[in-house]
Amino acid sequence: MRRLLVMFLALASLTQAHAEGKVSGPDASCSYTLANGDTYQIPAGQNLCWRVPPPSYKVYTLLRCDPPFQELSRVQQGDGRCNKYEERQ
Repeated sequence: MRRLLVMFLALASLTQAHAEGKVSGPDASCSYTLANGDTYQIPAGQNLCWRVPPPSYKVYTLLRCDPPFQELSRVQQGDGRCNKYEERQ
């Protein structure tokens, strides 16, 4: 019984380490796709400002790529925390 418990804990530790390795690896990023099918990648740790639907054309949602995207707050256009604004017309 003790061996089974030790094997289970070892497997759980390996699984957790593998999951952490995927997120913190050099290719960790978040992506978003526009309605026209264009896909964009945002590197982990960067912020993206996503425009709020009309009629608020100058209000954005500040998102952080950890991955996945985490919503932080609402900001005005030109906020210094935005590394990138969404690319749409």
